Amino acid sequence: FGLTQTSMHRLLLRCEVLVRQSSFRVSPRTSQPTVTYRPRSLRQLAPQLAVSGPGASCSNQIRPCGTSALRQSTLALTAMSFIDKLALVVIHDRKTLVARSHGKEVFFTPGGKREPGETDEEALLREIKEELNVDIVESTIKPYGVFQAQAFGKPEGTMVRITCFTAEYTGTLTASSEIEELRFISSAERHMTTVTGQMIVDDLKQKDLID
Repeated sequence: FGLTQTSMHRLLLRCEVLVRQSSFRVSPRTSQPTVTYRPRSLRQLAPQLAVSGPGASCSNQIRPCGTSALRQSTLALTAMSFIDKLALVVIHDRKTLVARSHGKEVFFTPGGKREPGETDEEALLREIKEELNVDIVESTIKPYGVFQAQAFGKPEGTMVRITCFTAEYTGTLTASSEIEELRFISSAERHMTTVTGQMIVDDLKQKDLID
């Protein structure tokens, strides 16, 4: 299509979001499709999302794109598989919380996938209760950022996208039966995590939230 890898990444990220929650119409003046964007969750309402990954970017301003570019990006998007997850970023003493499942070697940011019909908030509350045995205070949930990369251990082209939040919680962090180890790490231990985990650690370090 005459697009660089970076440009294609940006088009895929933008069109994937728009296709989910948007409607299209053609402007009589410009003959270009315009987008009506209807946010339905905290992820869409976030004023700024820290999107990471090779060539990834995110903008609050959605510009009309040409019909050809839109069609090309949509076709490319259908050929790419996405694993969509939610995660909770927990910081303590300038370190961030990660977890490791039984039989696994790498750590991940606590969270998981939505169940059918769940909102982002409902899924986050359930997953964190299941993994960490604490209760998130729902009114304190805030979007942190979205991170995307090739999924670990999956076929090439399978991307994992993790939408991260911060929140307060009640209770004591305790590994559930499905979690073998919980650990707070600094940026020096980023190598212990998945690719998206490393992106999250790097972003926290860049924002001077962890050492």
